Amino acid sequence: MFGRPLHQPTSSLTGQYISVGGRPFVVVGAEVHNSSSSTDRAISESFDAINRLGANTVLAPVAWDLFEPAEGSFDTHLLDAMIDAARSRGLKLIPLWFGSWKNAASTYVPAWVKQNPDRFARSVITDGRRIEHLTPFAEESRDADARAFSVMMRRIAEVDADGTVIAVQVENEIGLLGDTRDRGKLAEELFQARVPAEVISAVAGDSEAPLHEEWIAAGRQTEGTWVEVFGTGDRVDEAFMAAGFARYTQVIAAAGRSELDVPMFVNAWLDRDSVLDGPVALAGGKRPGQYPSGGPVLPVAAIWEALAPDIDFIAPDMYVVDATPVFAGYKARRGLLFVPELRGDAPGIPQMFEAIGSHGALGVSPFGVDSYTPDDAETAPLSDAFRLLRAAAAIITRNPSAHIRAITLTEETPDAKIRVGNVDVHVHTKDDWGFVTPTYPGYAIVIEDGDAAAYLMGRGFWITLASDEGTTASFLSATSYELEGDELVPQLCLNGDETASGTLIPFPFAGTGLVPGRAIPTRIPDTGIVRISVYAI
Repeated sequence: MFGRPLHQPTSSLTGQYISVGGRPFVVVGAEVHNSSSSTDRAISESFDAINRLGANTVLAPVAWDLFEPAEGSFDTHLLDAMIDAARSRGLKLIPLWFGSWKNAASTYVPAWVKQNPDRFARSVITDGRRIEHLTPFAEESRDADARAFSVMMRRIAEVDADGTVIAVQVENEIGLLGDTRDRGKLAEELFQARVPAEVISAVAGDSEAPLHEEWIAAGRQTEGTWVEVFGTGDRVDEAFMAAGFARYTQVIAAAGRSELDVPMFVNAWLDRDSVLDGPVALAGGKRPGQYPSGGPVLPVAAIWEALAPDIDFIAPDMYVVDATPVFAGYKARRGLLFVPELRGDAPGIPQMFEAIGSHGALGVSPFGVDSYTPDDAETAPLSDAFRLLRAAAAIITRNPSAHIRAITLTEETPDAKIRVGNVDVHVHTKDDWGFVTPTYPGYAIVIEDGDAAAYLMGRGFWITLASDEGTTASFLSATSYELEGDELVPQLCLNGDETASGTLIPFPFAGTGLVPGRAIPTRIPDTGIVRISVYAI
């Protein structure tokens, strides 16, 4: 089982992007619902929905209980169906391994694991209850998961020589809910044992980690038990769980990588307040245990990186309002950012643009959008956003070193300014034609294309020009583009009335329609993709 890969993988990490076939590939992805890959019919319908939306990549679960219904007996037909469905629709695929943990619970483990808690030990919380959560300190569970994961990776290697699968997520939102740490027998024995040297080194070397200060306060110990080295409290418990989860996950990832070497990542349920409503907690929490304790969040990221080297990066699931510090924090860890879950409606779309434009994300993937039908109000804006992001991806593929930035316009910040050559480009929501009432948020990605040119892709704004004192700025050219496949094709060379005689360019939301009250029928060009070249005299 643990032999040489059957073929050379076609995807790898190069710089800040996944490289597919030797070229940078930006994941404009969509993650289907948890049960949307549980039958052949569900796969076909959900992948059709993602294809209609215009994503280039689908993220879909592989459930351990369906993959290994009897111990040692593997059913690969759903995995095969996912690969075939993605390939036939021209999509790339990122399988999500729902193994030991999904949303900090063990609901996707097979029945033969669920029904044998003595062999596959569970975590125990403060009140003494054994919960439906595999302890990360049991080798029996770890090794069973690793065997199944390696079979999955080997199967991908057998049937996917053309590289439809470009990356794999290992587990899903790992951690422990309901307590700061596991209180079971295995866990208690290890908590009383000596702290692994790699953990102490990781904490000592990460001055941003909350536990770093506690390590200093405890005397900068280089050996000892968890209490001797770090003291007591939530942060110590969280670090202990992180070490357990990371070591467990490393064994799984290494087993899979021995079969197929593609980028692997874990996703994180964030340690901060969520914007999601509903009776079931899906994100957020301020204390370990309110969010999954030991999961791969920033306070313990150094421990994860030290103990799980086969995990290439940690990916935040974005269900919070202020995305900027989250994106910046995770990007700073290893120079890689991927957002495998976020909202697909109005609050989430600007975050997609920010992730790719301002933080160089290798991709984004709103969750559950296979629920959208063509008639839903959310469908058209998301499909349009995917089209604009794929346009940006086409430019990035051609020139991955181009300077790129994102702009988000809100009622609080309704304008922005960027420099193109020696000209200031003002980006604002004021309608200079007195036609469109600003609709927030507006969003854009700007990619420089030479010394005095740039592509702009976005919605809900207008651009005007200003130059240094004593000079006059104008457009040398302005061309709107449409996306055909993965290629940008010129649609209009904008001038005259469409630019108010060379003074502005509108980026309205799609479907704005005719300008009212004009004797001459006028429709604002609304592809949302324009290349400008500017000059000053």
